[in-house]
Amino acid sequence: MTRKQAIRKALAFEPVSPVPYHLDFTLDMRAKLQTHYGQQDVDTAVGNCMLCINVGSNAGAEVNRVAAGLMEPLGEERYRDEWGVEWDKSGGDDIGVPVNQVVPEPDLSALHVPDPADARRWQGYGEIAATAGDRYVLACFSSPLFQRQWFLRGLGTVLMDLALYPAFTCELLDVLTEFDLGIVRGVAARGADGIFFYDDYAQQSGPLFSPAMFGEFYTPRLKRIFGEARERGLDVFFHCCGDVSLILDDIVEAGAQVFNPFQPEVLDVQAVARKYAGRLAFYGGLSTQKTLPFGTPDDVRAETRMLIDLFAAQGGYIFSAAHAIQRDVPVENVVALVDLLRDGRMRQ
Repeated sequence: MTRKQAIRKALAFEPVSPVPYHLDFTLDMRAKLQTHYGQQDVDTAVGNCMLCINVGSNAGAEVNRVAAGLMEPLGEERYRDEWGVEWDKSGGDDIGVPVNQVVPEPDLSALHVPDPADARRWQGYGEIAATAGDRYVLACFSSPLFQRQWFLRGLGTVLMDLALYPAFTCELLDVLTEFDLGIVRGVAARGADGIFFYDDYAQQSGPLFSPAMFGEFYTPRLKRIFGEARERGLDVFFHCCGDVSLILDDIVEAGAQVFNPFQPEVLDVQAVARKYAGRLAFYGGLSTQKTLPFGTPDDVRAETRMLIDLFAAQGGYIFSAAHAIQRDVPVENVVALVDLLRDGRMRQ
């Protein structure tokens, strides 16, 4: 069975052994693992089952990011993206912080909407995809709706917009939806297997705004975006950090097939796995806040086995850490995890 076939079986809710997996790492952690494994290609070293290609200009993993040419360098570790948002990346191994307000008033007349077909977004995509071998190709696109709103307006302003300016909110979200549909078409035209949307709507204590607002403003538009992807033969992965318990039904209704990060600090992973068995696959689950940075290799192995056993009969699981593994994680914990996953003999 190829790695792509293993992913396909998992998404069809068929038991798969050994479990398919994909581990992501921050740049600093990748550098540590390059030294440990003695090779530059960390994804090959750890045996990942997916090839992730990032088609977003800024947010998301830096590895295989084909749209980096859309980021205009401004000096002093600042960049301007295709929407006009300026990013301060001086803080280190992360996406940075938006430092300007592109849309200061509830008025879109001056907003420049980029072209999703811009050649700079897709330059190099084919060359990266050609290296997939037997891996599943997953195109990754960050901030389709809510995050892009607050990048343009500011987070506090957007939260007030939902209550004070619903018509403007809908107008902006419709503009973003059309842009996102263009991204979906571009990904589908290039033969990816799936598309992964990142858009955080929650914090660790619950959604950033009411579930009713999520259902009113976001569910219908996510349904359009996800529906377009599925009609074009793409599997739909969706990332939303935090406690999403109150909006997860909406995410399923919108058409997401795979949910990430399946964060154990805020979700009862066993209860959620049972509730959505056969309806929603999961990708993630291993604690990046506690077990990986502060546990022992034995702790990492025990939590990994628990997660894999949880889905052993029902399928619908791609193993991963709950987020990109960061530089505070001991290398020996990553090595213990990788050795267990690559060995495939989870119950020993």
